[in-house]
Amino acid sequence: MLRLHFHPMSPYSRKAWVALLHRGDAFEPVQLKLGTGALQRPEFLAISPFGKMPVLETGDAEAIIESTSIVEWLESRGPRVLIPDDREAAFAARHFDRIGDLYLMAPMATLWWEPRSDGAKETASVAATAWQLFERRLEHRPFVAGAAFTLGDLGAAIATDYLERLGVTPPEAIAAWKTRCFEVPAMSRALAESLPFIEPALTRRAASLTS
Repeated sequence: MLRLHFHPMSPYSRKAWVALLHRGDAFEPVQLKLGTGALQRPEFLAISPFGKMPVLETGDAEAIIESTSIVEWLESRGPRVLIPDDREAAFAARHFDRIGDLYLMAPMATLWWEPRSDGAKETASVAATAWQLFERRLEHRPFVAGAAFTLGDLGAAIATDYLERLGVTPPEAIAAWKTRCFEVPAMSRALAESLPFIEPALTRRAASLTS
């Protein structure tokens, strides 16, 4: 059976977790205990040499690291759920996945972990530029690849939700798209199970910024 090593608060973990839930794949969730050195233990480094999550054990010789690679591997086995069969739609799903990871997820992580850094000061402007690209794409369709929720929406919607919680407000059209994304049952479930970790962490973060 597939085994996903992850933590609900990690947005990249949630990307892989939602993909498995949305696709309906049978898998064993292995929730890592943060703050215990779990990412640096030899047994974890044996499957994730960079000490990063998520990691998907597939039963093959090598586990799969990186959330997008995990989704690509799952989709390659079929059925195609998050990457459409149509060539243009598949390109859109993959392209906006990269935009989401590089220009929403990454700046969000900087804002979360390094709130006083120069990079954090640029988060809102970088996100605004990325959201403009999403807005143009979404002008005549509910999701970036068309009528259905895909990989192109997955990570970007998670990052947008985090950015909102950190005080970066998206445009109205992006907020509406994010709402549609979180109406997907797997997205809704993963968020609900993540909030008990996210909300206390946000409270601690806010306290540290005022101390």
